[in-house]
Amino acid sequence: MLDKLIPDPPHTPEETLIRIFEILRCAAAVVYESGDQLNGTKRDLPFAAMYLIDMAKALANHQIEQLQAQRAT
Repeated sequence: MLDKLIPDPPHTPEETLIRIFEILRCAAAVVYESGDQLNGTKRDLPFAAMYLIDMAKALANHQIEQLQAQRAT
């Protein structure tokens, strides 16, 4: 049985960004599968959302790389 429903919060900014990246990855999978079931112009909205998710993932990934570079120095 599950002891608690809420996971422990991240302890570092890097852990927070990694968690955000993983949430966005899951959201992208849901949006992609939803849009893949549609045809024509009905696909535009899910794939526009997919673009926004990809942009947010790119920003999170860039910030993770920046934090890792700072730690390496």
